[in-house]
Amino acid sequence: MIQRWAPDEKDFETAQHEDLAAIVRKRPVVQMMQLEDYDHDGNATEFYIQTEAVPCGKSYGVVVGVSKTNPRLHAFGTSSTPDKPLYLLKEEWEALRSATGPVDVLDWECGDHASDQRVEVHLSWTSAGIYGRRRRYACMEDGKPGKLIADEPL
Repeated sequence: MIQRWAPDEKDFETAQHEDLAAIVRKRPVVQMMQLEDYDHDGNATEFYIQTEAVPCGKSYGVVVGVSKTNPRLHAFGTSSTPDKPLYLLKEEWEALRSATGPVDVLDWECGDHASDQRVEVHLSWTSAGIYGRRRRYACMEDGKPGKLIADEPL
């Protein structure tokens, strides 16, 4: 399914109004591909595609485009597994895109949907491609992250 019009904060309040469809149709059409430089090769030739949604509207997806190391249209992977698409939260992709150096992004917080783990994603890039690790921490009774229990490559 492809979005045509952007939702508005007031849509939920006005969902029962019979003129809602006409109001929505007057909105500008959403730009589907916003080309950005996710791999930091100096060229804005990539775009994000949502592939799934998880609780609370969290968007997971891949970045597709072309790069200096692979000039054919492809889903981006990591430098160690370039042919395997890298699935990240949209916020993680955006953090990588806007970062000026390595970045740590919160993936899942202690207590979120009763989670007993905090999950962080460490992202960076080199000329060889995107590098990433997923780090899992045990949650303490006070809800704060505790001991590192797993550190896995993406």
